Amino acid sequence: MWYDIRAMQRLLLSWSVPFIAWDDALFKFINSHHSAVFDVIFWSCSTFGSGWGIIPAYLLFIILKAPKTRLWFIIAVSAVTLIVGGLLSTTIKRHVDRNRPTIYFVSPSATTGLSATTGSAAAARAFAVHNIGPRYRDHSFPSGHTWAACAISVLMVLFFGRKYWWTFLIAAAIGYSRIYVGVHFPSDVVAGGCLGSLLAFFVWRIAVRIAPHKARA
Repeated sequence: MWYDIRAMQRLLLSWSVPFIAWDDALFKFINSHHSAVFDVIFWSCSTFGSGWGIIPAYLLFIILKAPKTRLWFIIAVSAVTLIVGGLLSTTIKRHVDRNRPTIYFVSPSATTGLSATTGSAAAARAFAVHNIGPRYRDHSFPSGHTWAACAISVLMVLFFGRKYWWTFLIAAAIGYSRIYVGVHFPSDVVAGGCLGSLLAFFVWRIAVRIAPHKARA
């Protein structure tokens, strides 16, 4: 039994090493390609993706677009989705407790003068993160902004029809912006988007069973 556990640990480690390398490389590629114009654009996207931006905008959309017979039902289902999502996201963040890129990566100048062994390990994480806005330290995984944005996109398509597929482009821009401003890794964003989408679909399926005439577009 002990042998099986150790073997599983080695297998997981062998899979995680190339994944981490890919995650680091993609973060560096996205975060290093920046300009003054893109700084403004993606900082705006990141700010809009917060709970103070995208959620009020979604609520306004529901009020303007939903028929009166479905209005409060859609608001209630959406509220449950976002509240449960916020709680789940926060719980996962605290248990995983992944360092933010600004903490994970080290300044290139900090790797000089280190020993060969220590220096090679530090060199792999040497990168000057382009950080815009608050410098967060922990709770990186998953991205809460992307979680909420994708959940809202799924709800809009399910409640109001496929013509709102373009909202996923906004969610993608918000996710990309979180990498661009230096506060999340690509895997944080992908996980947040997938989990938020799955939760929204799951809650909607329950809503269909409760009131199919109100839940379907």
